[in-house]
Parts: sequence; structure tokens; C-alpha cells
Amino acid sequence: MTDSERRYDSTRYYIVGSRTVKWVPLENGGLEVLKLDWVTGLFIPGLDYMHKCMFADDSEYVSEDEFIQQTEAVRREIFTGDNKVFALYGLLDTIEATAKAEGRPLTEQELAIVILTQRKTHAMFESICRLGENYTRKKPY
Repeated sequence: MTDSERRYDSTRYYIVGSRTVKWVPLENGGLEVLKLDWVTGLFIPGLDYMHKCMFADDSEYVSEDEFIQQTEAVRREIFTGDNKVFALYGLLDTIEATAKAEGRPLTEQELAIVILTQRKTHAMFESICRLGENYTRKKPY
């Protein structure tokens, strides 16, 4: 197999346990592996997860949407803050709490709001959130 045959043309997304991992192709034909960091909620180098993505029993190759939903669920669970991202997380918490209090699953409309909002928070997190300044950890993970 040649180097060009090994090269990934698009980002690949994985969930290993409850951690999200992405493989990002580089312009030079290389590959960057990034994992969700439990301490910061940011993505950090995670070459140690490459093997786990391929061979671990609890590893799953997922779509970008599934990756985003899992990443944002973890961030919502372990971090709290005072910025636009956490205001949107609060909206999502309210939608889910209302459905739970009413003893029902989310409606299609509510689910669509959750999915679209989590896409937005995913895109915003790394540019807006500053650990210790406008967000902190709620609990260990």
C-alpha cells in the first residue's frame, strides 16, 4: 500500500468509551489524532487513542453529528460557566428537564433544537471558553 492509499481524505470520528476522538488529515498527508480532554473540554493530541479507535471493544466509528452530540453531552455534564456556550447549555437542560418532568421523550421539534444548538455550541466552545475565566469543571470525570 502506498502512502497516498493510506492517506485519509476527510476527518474520521470515533467514540471510545465516552471519550470522543477525531482523526484529522493534514495537508502533508499526515494525520493528527485529537481526543477530548476531561480537564479542559478541549481537544488535545491523542495519538495514544489511535490504536484504541481501531481495536478497543468499546470503540465506535461514528458520524460527525454523533461525535458532536457525544462531545457536547460530556461538556454539559462536567463543566459549568458564564458565557454564551453555557447559556445555550442551560436552554438545552431546560428543554430536557421539561420533557422529563412531563414523563415523555423529546418531541421531534425539541430534538431538532437540541441537535442544532449542540452543533452551534460545539463550534463555539474552543473560541469562547477560557478555563478558570468563564468556565470551570463541575465534577471529576
